[in-house]
Amino acid sequence: MGLKHLVVIILFSLLLLPITSWGQAQETYADEQRQQLLRRKEAMLFKPVSITETTQEVIEVIGLGSPSFTVSNHADGTEGSYVHQLRVSYTLQTVGGKNGYKIIFYGVGEKIPYSVLKEDGSTFIYIPFQIHDQLKSRIEQSINARRKVQLKLLLKPSGVREATWIIN
Repeated sequence: MGLKHLVVIILFSLLLLPITSWGQAQETYADEQRQQLLRRKEAMLFKPVSITETTQEVIEVIGLGSPSFTVSNHADGTEGSYVHQLRVSYTLQTVGGKNGYKIIFYGVGEKIPYSVLKEDGSTFIYIPFQIHDQLKSRIEQSINARRKVQLKLLLKPSGVREATWIIN
């Protein structure tokens, strides 16, 4: 092998070195991204239901149905068997007779994945029980005084789920 061939091989190797390093860096970055996604999936406690478009809805509430009181636990023999959940729910009476809206007040310590859940044609709005008396009282006072009570529901593809009470 001549000196010219050796110089060409060395120059060619020097030119390929950055390309090879860049390729390895890209591969390492892709591996890190895959690992990060895997860790995120492992940390998830439930499979989130994503929507494809932002939905916003405002309903006018004209009354609360009769309350339903539910207590439950999961008696599996563990320490968790002693943890009971309390739920108080009301079906919402709305202008135009729209059906399928229910507010559910959940107990202290419960972990609820969605503040607003649309399922099988029904919409459930989850609210911490700590504000039950205050919210129920405000809704009933406004309805009795013939003032408008509205519930604005917002769901976004990003995962945002929001229920806003507008009580005049």
